[in-house]
Amino acid sequence: MAVSASIKNSALLILEKTLTIGIAFITGVFLARIAGPQLFGEYAYILSFAGLFAPLCMMGLNNITSKYVIKYPINSHHYVKSALIIRAFGALLSVLLGLFCVLNFNENNSANSLTIQLLILQSFQFLYVIEYYFLANNLVNTTLKIRLFILMLSSLLKIIVIFNGADITLLIKVHGGAYAFIALSYLWFYRVKNAHLILKKQVNSHAIFALFHRGKWLLLSGIAAVIYLKIDQVMLGQYYNNKEVGIYAAAARLSEFWYVFPVLIANAFNRQLHDKFKQSHKDFTLFLQSILAVLIVSAVIISILTYVLSPIVLLWIYGEEFIKSAAILNIHIFATLFIFQRAIFSKWLIIKGLYKYSLLTHGVGAISNVILNIYFIPKWGGIGAAWATLISYVFASFISLFFSKATRPFAFIMLQATFVQTFKLRSSIKLIKNSQKPSQLI
Repeated sequence: MAVSASIKNSALLILEKTLTIGIAFITGVFLARIAGPQLFGEYAYILSFAGLFAPLCMMGLNNITSKYVIKYPINSHHYVKSALIIRAFGALLSVLLGLFCVLNFNENNSANSLTIQLLILQSFQFLYVIEYYFLANNLVNTTLKIRLFILMLSSLLKIIVIFNGADITLLIKVHGGAYAFIALSYLWFYRVKNAHLILKKQVNSHAIFALFHRGKWLLLSGIAAVIYLKIDQVMLGQYYNNKEVGIYAAAARLSEFWYVFPVLIANAFNRQLHDKFKQSHKDFTLFLQSILAVLIVSAVIISILTYVLSPIVLLWIYGEEFIKSAAILNIHIFATLFIFQRAIFSKWLIIKGLYKYSLLTHGVGAISNVILNIYFIPKWGGIGAAWATLISYVFASFISLFFSKATRPFAFIMLQATFVQTFKLRSSIKLIKNSQKPSQLI
């Protein structure tokens, strides 16, 4: 039986992401082994601090823009252009707000100028909305080739810098420069394809505010999500030092390596989820359970193998200076159980139009993570940050779903997938493969 388009697209993007993440991971390993925990920690701290402001460059409009490009192809540039205007203002705000926080709250003075430089280069991500035009039109190869070439080039330059003294200023400029070059390449290719001419409906302030209104909950949700993803390393830098950040970051990178895969799978099956939602509630629920079952089993296998092999893996990859990272990784890795399911939950919220609950659940995670970090980090350092991260993901992606009548059905779908569909894994995989509806990435 022919493999569905969604599985082919998912495999292609997973292959690309595996390659780029692998290259980035190898670059980080070189930096850690050659420069040591101190410089590696400073590098991770700067990236985490700047990353707190990245959602403002997105403005929660990625999937929403893609949705309207698919729904109204004759007006695709209307929605892309409206999103670009909104995100340009958000990118400017990210730089100004980041600059204010750096100058007033960042006690790591040696990293201030580099953080500001990265904030400016990072702001070019507002142009990344163009990627979702190509994805909505099933032009995966277009964006894939651009990203691969630039990321591989930037990784090669980082390795050269590392082997020639690991100058952190050059490393940050190369890292930030990749954002800018990818964004400008997207813009160039978008115009070459004459996609900017597909504009039957003119952009006006009413259209811009209407699109902003649709994305506001996802924007706030993105801010909350990045807080509990990045705040641990920032707070470790504030309470401890860059070396402790480096020890923690080594473990977190091994754990977070896996986070991209459920997102890619969720993106690949987005169109099919929309179609099944329109056709039958029963089929939609069963399809959700099947995908969740596969993701749950994958997360369990990854977590157990990592727990067993962590000391050997860390010693082999990072060296003796990072052996303390094993205890952190043994805790942090179990967050994948909830991260994997969260990717499908996010799609479910968009399909149901329950955008505000993305904010509420992410908000629970962000608040719990900050509170737990304030209590745990001064006592236990990186170990405490790992526990705070795991517990906050439990709250954000599972417990908080029971708080509201609107999200409670998905919580029960998760339980059903865990205790029933997981034991019928072969049936779940067969159901996914046999789905023959045309699928596009969003």
